Amino acid sequence: MHPSFRRLGIAVSGMALCATFLAACGSSSGANATPTATPAPTAGITIDAGTKLFTPFVTVIDANTTLTITNSDTDAHNLKSVPVADPSEATFVNPSGTINQSIAGGATKTLSFTKPGLYDIYDDTQATIDTTFHRVAANKNAAGFPYAAEAVIWVKGPMSGLPATTKNSIIAENDAFQFDFVAVQTGGTGVWHNYDIDLHYVNIAPSFATLNPAKIGDNINKVLGTDDAPPTGGNKTLTFPTPGLYYYFCSAHADFDTTLNRAKAHNDASIFPMVMEGFVLVG
Repeated sequence: MHPSFRRLGIAVSGMALCATFLAACGSSSGANATPTATPAPTAGITIDAGTKLFTPFVTVIDANTTLTITNSDTDAHNLKSVPVADPSEATFVNPSGTINQSIAGGATKTLSFTKPGLYDIYDDTQATIDTTFHRVAANKNAAGFPYAAEAVIWVKGPMSGLPATTKNSIIAENDAFQFDFVAVQTGGTGVWHNYDIDLHYVNIAPSFATLNPAKIGDNINKVLGTDDAPPTGGNKTLTFPTPGLYYYFCSAHADFDTTLNRAKAHNDASIFPMVMEGFVLVG
């Protein structure tokens, strides 16, 4: 056979093979190809049927993650945003808006958060908002008492406009921090002032769920009361060089439950069942 015919035969065979491949796999043309959608990342919270508490207490997700809340109870529950304690919190607490939805027994509910920040929700069938201390308080007849049916959701992502210094106070004659949530820029400082008579602590809780990424102070930070630092009490200043979310409590008035990964108020704490705890968002 003439060499040119052999080359033509190879070319024709190659074209036939290519046509067969394209027919089996679809056209490679950009105009006709259907892109495969990448599913959004997901995370989950469960309403426990026995305790009727949100599990876990703290959930960490990235922005634009679909969060699914599963009601494993047979009763309906309500998902509501905890009101901010101060207008200054609105820049980093519930920045995507507030939540007010019900979830039927055995049902699921999906939530989407587009903006980084902290989202604090509670179930008003099991808890109420204490307007004096701006905290979620468990109803006395709630299954999970003294724990409140509350969930904190940290949506990670870059944030701008956070202050270089933030302040939180210990309220006079009460075992309570003024704010549940404060925020500061990376490398910034937090100042705790004790207006109460008693000694209090800023105990950094054990690390879990990517919280508390660095040691802060000695992790058991004393804040002297007016008895020890008359007449107006003492300050404790802590620096936060590592971005993240820090969860703390006062060990003089609460214990840390390593099963639920949350603090539990002592029965003799003045604001029981509410917990002397707080969060610092560092971004």
